[in-house]
Amino acid sequence: MKLTILTLIAALGILTSAQSQTIQEIQNKVTDCFESNDYKCSEKYLKKLIKKDNNSDKLSSYYSDLGTSQRRLGRKNEALQSYNTAIEINPKIPVYYTNRATLKSQLGDINGALEDYESALEIDIQFETVYINRSSLYEKQGNVDKAISDLQTLLSYHPNNFKAASNLAILKKRNGDLQGALKDYNELIEKNPNEAILYNNRADTKMKLSIYEEALSDADKAIELDHKYAVAYVTKGEILLKQNRTKEACVFFNKSIELGLNPSIIQSLMKDCK
Repeated sequence: MKLTILTLIAALGILTSAQSQTIQEIQNKVTDCFESNDYKCSEKYLKKLIKKDNNSDKLSSYYSDLGTSQRRLGRKNEALQSYNTAIEINPKIPVYYTNRATLKSQLGDINGALEDYESALEIDIQFETVYINRSSLYEKQGNVDKAISDLQTLLSYHPNNFKAASNLAILKKRNGDLQGALKDYNELIEKNPNEAILYNNRADTKMKLSIYEEALSDADKAIELDHKYAVAYVTKGEILLKQNRTKEACVFFNKSIELGLNPSIIQSLMKDCK
């Protein structure tokens, strides 16, 4: 009997402790969960916040974050309901629409996603996330002109947006505008001289333009800036192959695999490697 009473007291103590958590403590826990990519944890504590702080002006943000947790857990229909609720509570926050647009795109509702991006722009015409995400969506649909237009529009508002400028250069390169891409990479490197990815991408562009020695210099610079950057070793190997330096190229391909690159990705490049 004594043991039963002690167990009951302990259980009541745990319950009281859980109920006595402050809103700030629960918010901090949610932050910790997101930072550790533990979305079951963030979902659990966001639901607690919604119950405990349901008259707060932050309620809509709780639902939006809940939707993001559920989306990352793969529970997309629940996530959609949470995003819908966030927007119903406060329809004036553009990020709620971009979050829902991302989900709708994953669900195959492309028109719905585009409508949400438009709704976000009606609130904030310069909202960067819309242009970045919508550009990617347009590219996946094969609408390169619209993808490029979105990035150019964003850069007209925010000329120093690194992601927009680098994505624009990538789009130009993929679609055959090599000189345009090279010009963009030159400008990006002038502003961001310590970004390995820019040197790697410029090396790839120069390789496609048959400027092999300059391409090698850029690949070397990318490796110098980040010696664990596996893709840069592949790029250097490809350039060496173009120069018929197969044995040297294979050294760099093997190095990229040592750094964790999936060998199947470069299988065709390594067909002459022993």
